[in-house]
Amino acid sequence: MGRLLRLAVMPVVLTAALLVVSAPSAGAQASRHEAEYAACDGTIDSNHTGFSGTGFCNPPNQSGTGVEFTVNAASAGTVALGFKYANGSSTSRPASLSVNGTVVQSNVPFESNAAWSNWTVKSMTVSLRAGANTIRLAADSGDGLANIDYLDVANSGTSLPSSFTWSSSGILVEPKSDATHDIVSVKDASVVYHGGRYHVFVSVVSVNQGYGLAYLSFTDWSQAGSAQLHFLDQTAIGGGYKAAPQVFYFEPEQRWYLTYQIGDNVAYSTTAHIGSPSTWSAPTPFYSDTPQIVLDNMGSGQWLDFWTICDSANCHMYSSDDNGNLYRAQTSVADFPNGFSDPVIAMHDPNHHWLFEGVNVYRLEGTDEYLLMVEAFGDSGRRMFRSWTSQSITGPWTPLADTRSNPFAARSNVTFDGAVWTNDISHGELIRNSIDQTLTVSPCDLRFLYQGKDPDASGPYNLLPWRLGLLTQSDSTC
Repeated sequence: MGRLLRLAVMPVVLTAALLVVSAPSAGAQASRHEAEYAACDGTIDSNHTGFSGTGFCNPPNQSGTGVEFTVNAASAGTVALGFKYANGSSTSRPASLSVNGTVVQSNVPFESNAAWSNWTVKSMTVSLRAGANTIRLAADSGDGLANIDYLDVANSGTSLPSSFTWSSSGILVEPKSDATHDIVSVKDASVVYHGGRYHVFVSVVSVNQGYGLAYLSFTDWSQAGSAQLHFLDQTAIGGGYKAAPQVFYFEPEQRWYLTYQIGDNVAYSTTAHIGSPSTWSAPTPFYSDTPQIVLDNMGSGQWLDFWTICDSANCHMYSSDDNGNLYRAQTSVADFPNGFSDPVIAMHDPNHHWLFEGVNVYRLEGTDEYLLMVEAFGDSGRRMFRSWTSQSITGPWTPLADTRSNPFAARSNVTFDGAVWTNDISHGELIRNSIDQTLTVSPCDLRFLYQGKDPDASGPYNLLPWRLGLLTQSDSTC
């Protein structure tokens, strides 16, 4: 992640899962149940923007009132639930979750998201029986339930193992300065393999804590250390704060896109020739300004680390705010790069260091499954990654390896080829086996280009000596 300023220095807790429910469409969406067709104890309203369908359920402000959905399961098993809700009050509105008349969770927090037009997805898992099931949310306090827009239900099985071990290379990429760039850090890598070469885009940080973008290319990882850094401020991308790049080939236009943060916004540049850094276009912002839901919920954080992935119909932009919120916005493939909606909060954790930044989302090759990774603070403040999976690109998300004792990638499950050069597994990208906007990776060949730093390094965040290394999964089950 790149930042203008770094605050000094943790859980969205979902739970396990595993089966199918009524017909998810095309493997890309969860089964959606709109609240206007459910049994709502209150009224179906439409006076606040951002809802799906024709309205949302607004239950009375009293304990025990709520909304009940009927969900058909093809067979018995555990599924992931995602309730989209709005709570514009100043306090959490806890609820009990019942399945087939039995309370399975109580005091589930539906936290404030600051405005009734802001929307958050609350994820959890339950066991269903084959056939029809009733799923009810009911208020646990006199304040009533939050407004409920819909319930998504998704298969929670996964083709990935439940735990991971990794082997790390030594340092592969270090800062390289020139006459006009005095670089102390190289970080936030995004990478594709195309035309027999790895193409890597990074943030670079100078001695005056200024951020910019750079590009390097090589045919083999053994050559990464000697590859030239091309500073993209010398192109139409220009100078000024730019950080946290992501690169992909947008097949409908047959053009490469480079997205990156520009202070309090996100922008893109395009080219027809990824190997020619001078051909990138000038920045075009995706938004006219920071969306209100982000301003309402980011606190002292910063809107950052943007990540775009598309399915056959829509493109989705995930982002973070360093305040425990993971956002998702959406536009159609036909409209991309225009038309992104206001974000919803796709995941929230009151411990902001436990759902921090550096989001990655990928499609797993040969499946209708998606992998979500988010950077967090682990033991002793070390950076690590947590992970979730879903049968839908939009969630709901089921935990995969998301704890300190069982992380996706952390110092505790990484061994080093040589000397241990870092205790942090921070912002980077999995090596994809495609270049396009679907961001497909092989579940049998997970490799992660990440940033780490000297364990003894200290000082301002923007001057920490980040370098790049490569993790290779050492316990693949394929």
